[in-house]
Amino acid sequence: MADFSLLASHPLFSNLLEWLLSPASRTFFGFWLTSLIIALCWASLSWKKRSIYLQQTTQKSYWWNPSTIQDYQLVILNQVLFYLIGAAWLIVSITLANQSFVFLDQFFSPGSLSNYSATPLFIGFALVLLLTDDLSRYALHRLLHWGWFWRIHQLHHSATTLTPISFLRVHPIEKLLYQIRSAVVYGSCTGVFFFLTQQHPQQWLIFGVLGTTFIFNLLGANLRHSMIPISYGKLENLFISPLQHQLHHGKTTSRKNYGSMLAIWDRMFHSWLPGKTPADLPDKEFPLHQQLLLKKNSYD
Repeated sequence: MADFSLLASHPLFSNLLEWLLSPASRTFFGFWLTSLIIALCWASLSWKKRSIYLQQTTQKSYWWNPSTIQDYQLVILNQVLFYLIGAAWLIVSITLANQSFVFLDQFFSPGSLSNYSATPLFIGFALVLLLTDDLSRYALHRLLHWGWFWRIHQLHHSATTLTPISFLRVHPIEKLLYQIRSAVVYGSCTGVFFFLTQQHPQQWLIFGVLGTTFIFNLLGANLRHSMIPISYGKLENLFISPLQHQLHHGKTTSRKNYGSMLAIWDRMFHSWLPGKTPADLPDKEFPLHQQLLLKKNSYD
């Protein structure tokens, strides 16, 4: 009989457990649970009309079809490719934080805000980081829809079925670009904050995750990549709803709703679309190797 302790200590198996047990990952089981509760509450408001969207998620064909098989293959591929450079995000973040401190030290005095009350400082840091992080996501996402960069991102948009795993359906180059973006934003903001306050922004972390990101995931971020068309109504003027992101995956509406959390960037740069009707997803499968080699999909 195989030694389970050896299996559990294997890096790939450990990473799988981390996906399910770590609040730092959107695949944390707690986020799946809250997404399910939100979907049930949404469906209960008009059960006869909306229960069909929940019923399809209980069918094997929803979780196992040519589109989702590609999702799972990409999860494994990216996991293997990025296993050896998994610490790169942390290394780059720390380096940028240090460099930000060194750069500012040439022009300003460290700790200029250290005498202020900690609470408003941490709230200010969280707000600045939230806006910077969300704007940079919007900018990179929009770039990936432009010119040659679309060859990278089209793989994510080729899904004919959206499941919560589909958010991991990304080309390795795209995954690398987002890791670089994240490291630059978090490293720079943390470095500036430490320079000004001489404190680490630990008070705004929940389980080691930025509080706003944790709350975003807790409130149903996994429903964005699903077939459950939840709209926020008038709140869509402020926040991107699951249905708005599903529309972004539509064949004719993929140039709308680039935003991740906040809707202000789409409204500011004229790419906002309200969530009214379910998205018309692509209906044709493309070979995975063709997409990994950045071949152009015929529906472009």
